[in-house]
Amino acid sequence: MSAFPPEFIRAHLLALGCDPARVEESFIHSGGAGGQNVNKVATCVQLRYPPRNLLVKMQEHRTQATNRLAAWKLLAAQLQKARDEEARARRAARELKRRQNAPRPRGIKKQFVELKRRRAKTRAARSVGPEE
Repeated sequence: MSAFPPEFIRAHLLALGCDPARVEESFIHSGGAGGQNVNKVATCVQLRYPPRNLLVKMQEHRTQATNRLAAWKLLAAQLQKARDEEARARRAARELKRRQNAPRPRGIKKQFVELKRRRAKTRAARSVGPEE
């Protein structure tokens, strides 16, 4: 077993339902400014997690080890964000269903009935012909 991800990140990933063994890790050359170091050393770290179709790329730091740690942290953060979004969507759906199934307040029902009565009077007034 490799030293990566560190134990605290591994525990967090396992709590999120992610198996760190299924994460594909690759090291590639970084792009952008950096001169010879960027051109010669594969400091960019790319993590792929196929079950969730996630791809994380980290090339912000100068060394591969720092980018590697940051990439694992970013993967954990993205999984946490996805989990929170799913929970929020479930809560919103449950709340919507609760509101839809809630009975109407008595005051609103009275307003509807009054509106219907007024509308009926308006229609009745239209249908009455001219007096002879």
